[in-house]
Amino acid sequence: MATQRKGGRLAVLLPAAAEGAASGAVLGYGPLYMRQVLGEPSLTVTTLMLALASLAWFLAAGAWGRVGDRLRRPLAPVGWALLMSAAAQGVLPFAPNSAAFIAIVVFWACVLAAVAPLSVSWLTLQAPDRPAQEAAGFYRMRSVGWTVGSLGTSLLVGVLDVAGIAAAFRMGAVLSVVVAAAALAGLRRGETVPEPWERRAAAGTAAAGVAAAGDDAAGVIAGDGSATGATAGDGLVTGATAVDVAASDEGNLGEAAPMVPGHGASASAPIWRLQAVATLLGVILLTVTGNEAFFAVLGPYLTEHLGGSLEYVGISMGVASFLGIVVMGPLGRLADSWGAERVLVAGCLGYVAVYGLVALLQDPLATLILFGMPMFPFMSAGATGTIARRTPPERRAEAVGLYEGTSSLAGSFGSLLGGTVADMVGLARVPLMSVMLAACGAALAWLRLRSGYAAGRRQPAAENTP
Repeated sequence: MATQRKGGRLAVLLPAAAEGAASGAVLGYGPLYMRQVLGEPSLTVTTLMLALASLAWFLAAGAWGRVGDRLRRPLAPVGWALLMSAAAQGVLPFAPNSAAFIAIVVFWACVLAAVAPLSVSWLTLQAPDRPAQEAAGFYRMRSVGWTVGSLGTSLLVGVLDVAGIAAAFRMGAVLSVVVAAAALAGLRRGETVPEPWERRAAAGTAAAGVAAAGDDAAGVIAGDGSATGATAGDGLVTGATAVDVAASDEGNLGEAAPMVPGHGASASAPIWRLQAVATLLGVILLTVTGNEAFFAVLGPYLTEHLGGSLEYVGISMGVASFLGIVVMGPLGRLADSWGAERVLVAGCLGYVAVYGLVALLQDPLATLILFGMPMFPFMSAGATGTIARRTPPERRAEAVGLYEGTSSLAGSFGSLLGGTVADMVGLARVPLMSVMLAACGAALAWLRLRSGYAAGRRQPAAENTP
């Protein structure tokens, strides 16, 4: 069993690194390739490529998640998706014009979007007692891949000039083929997940055990695997599971927040009808949009507005990537022990502090240090931990896919918003906008993800019906 689990984890973590490396090359240097190699004169067209890729990722990630929820071996499509993405990367250097390049990138985004929802869902189902820690391993490897892809492409450009970008596309294709072969071979020894109906039955059985515990508890297990129980002094509790036995005090964040299978969404209803999923989508849209808006203008902000060195841009991004890799594992463990919701809110508040100080200090060195703070790992660990504990197992991959897609969409919105605000009211106003968006995200997470609210103590009646 240990050997099987090790083989299964390897089949998950290697694709995470390959996905990150491919994204670092294609998304990081695709616009430059269009301008310098294809001779694209319009900046609108180059930003359109990123926007369409983000939209495709958003739509495809949710679709891949729904497919994964219906498969007993959900990791198998990951290997085939990597092979298809390798084919797309391999033909990118042969695109004759911008339209063909964009079409290939959109296809590449559609197939590569399979990796995260299927992999993270599998990891959290294998370790329900530490879902955030398992998910953190995936995101750490993705960060490693992104760092290797972006820095590696940068080195190739330094040696081969713009021809280095095409070389990076080809090398990324080769890497994806090798990783896909290794992953598919590893899956022969990897573990499977329970059938969807078995996952629903397991969720219902766990809920029954919790509802029956104690002298004052009474529970009824519904046919769809959800549980509704009345507990003395606590009010209505919906869908408690074995993972979440310890009930937290009303209004506290994160401590064993109850998972709510079927709460607000039936097996056939859209997954965003779940309160926790809908809330997370709102939090991610607000906070990540603000962060990406500043990231989009980081270079001009440091060099033009503050008069800093151009080298500060690369140093800041390198520090942020390195620290993100370092803290991802501890943050996953913290989310499992302290509460995923708390980690999520801490990430939002961290963005508020970072951009508030950036706007206040107006100093290039301070901006470099502040932007290098690894805040996004708080968001990913908190979000995936919350999803793992508050969504039914048979809808897990779909929920992770929506989170992944929304993050990508927020990146697209943020890039466009950052440039628009800078053009209209100046670069100095961009961090102020980021502060406001992050503050709204923190307030939404605090108000809607408190464990007392999710457990049903403040749940409106309308939320209990699809």
